[in-house]
Amino acid sequence: MRIAWALVACALGAVGCSADVGSPTSPTAQQGAQNPTVSAAAGRFTPDQRRRADQLISVFEHGTTNIGYDSAENLGDGRGVTSGRAGFTTATCDAAEVVENYNHEVPENPLSRFVPELNRLCAEHSDATDGLPEAAYIAAWKQAANDPRFRAAQDEAVDREYYVPAMELADAEGVKLPLTRAEIYDAAIQHGVGEDPDGMPALAKRTTASVGKPDKAGETVWLNTFLDIRSADLRNPANSASAAEWRQTIDRVECVRRIARIGNTGLDRPITFFVYGAKYTIP
Repeated sequence: MRIAWALVACALGAVGCSADVGSPTSPTAQQGAQNPTVSAAAGRFTPDQRRRADQLISVFEHGTTNIGYDSAENLGDGRGVTSGRAGFTTATCDAAEVVENYNHEVPENPLSRFVPELNRLCAEHSDATDGLPEAAYIAAWKQAANDPRFRAAQDEAVDREYYVPAMELADAEGVKLPLTRAEIYDAAIQHGVGEDPDGMPALAKRTTASVGKPDKAGETVWLNTFLDIRSADLRNPANSASAAEWRQTIDRVECVRRIARIGNTGLDRPITFFVYGAKYTIP
């Protein structure tokens, strides 16, 4: 998960997130409309709902409605280099998976020489970058992002590792509203889908334990409780290595809460909103 762009914004205590129905003729809306519709696995969303969810997450991750395929940076968060649309990292195996899959499709590519080291870092869960080396790896990732096949490899990894698990959990909980599903998906991207206390499944489990499933509690109650629990976890995660970074991201949770309050829980119309002190429109 990549948030370095947000650190130059106003202090989080001074910025809010508001949302309203956006104008599709605004400059930001026109920019967002140029993004590709991502995913072959968008069975629970309409194409426009999935696009809006992806663009909302891209704003949270990269500060732009454009999908951040070419982003690459060492955030100093114990995960090595964080790259691509979903913040694939060199220490947690997902970067290795993306590059391996791309390498099978396109053996001669800018990232192919890094495969052995990426696999070693994955096996050791190491955030070391001297063996890549870091600057060359970042440059190669940015170069590869010009290739539609590499962007497709990222899309496939997002679906397999984050989107599909998020939708399966939403199905199991009985979640109906697209905005709630988008929030679970966003939590999967940031928190992961593992069994650790900070993982998205753990947050959902604590939510249901607190108020019951959405059909019993009411989905608005369930969503607001999930947002409360996620916000508390961002402030004080079980993995202390994430704490400094995650505390800078509370506004992404509050943004979803404000979108819910203005009633666009179906993600079926444009959204204009503020997050981290900046204004965005998703058409």
